[in-house]
Amino acid sequence: MATTVKAEPLIKVQHLKKTYWNGSVAIPAVKGVNLSINEGEFVALMGPSGSGKSTLMNLLAFLDAPTSGSYSFAGVNIDEFDERYLAELRNATIGFVFQQFYLLPRTSALDNVRLPLRYAGVSRKEQISRATSVLERVGLEHRLSHYSNELSGGQQQRVSIARALVNDPKVLFCDEPTGNLDSKTADEIMDILKGLHKEGRTIIMVTHEEDIARSAKRTIHMKDGEII
Repeated sequence: MATTVKAEPLIKVQHLKKTYWNGSVAIPAVKGVNLSINEGEFVALMGPSGSGKSTLMNLLAFLDAPTSGSYSFAGVNIDEFDERYLAELRNATIGFVFQQFYLLPRTSALDNVRLPLRYAGVSRKEQISRATSVLERVGLEHRLSHYSNELSGGQQQRVSIARALVNDPKVLFCDEPTGNLDSKTADEIMDILKGLHKEGRTIIMVTHEEDIARSAKRTIHMKDGEII
């Protein structure tokens, strides 16, 4: 009888801690978190302000270094790697969507989405092709040449999702992606994220809204730096 081999989690952290210092005063933000996330999951991180959910997301996305603990990504222990390697890994495997859209204001939707590819040294022809494709994926094929300050909030968030997808990341991190949007537009953005999840994309989303978290397949609640 064949033996089934269980797949390694995409993300696995053990006893993960992050402590900030204010002079001689220690401020523990994440306190010994143990967590595994499989490839293709849609996970929501929830908790009140100061619960540690955004700090945990920053740790998982290589935006910050833990004070202690271990972190394995795609089966590779990343604790030993320096910031340069982590930056390369981040650029190659992770996409970000934020509450603030962080788009260049007097720049077209197409050029905003092309930006990560320019930094990666991709040819201009390939930049345009890939940027156009992901903008079409989020329903903005008719807004390619519009400046970001000519777009509605929902359209700007679609551009930021397209920009996050243009490098075909393994994981999409979303930090309060609907926080600046009205409820109808928020539903439209969540429909896009749910569609991406159905296509197999791994999504980790920080939110404090119960109705938004229900779009995820698993919800992780945090309080005082711990998973509860």
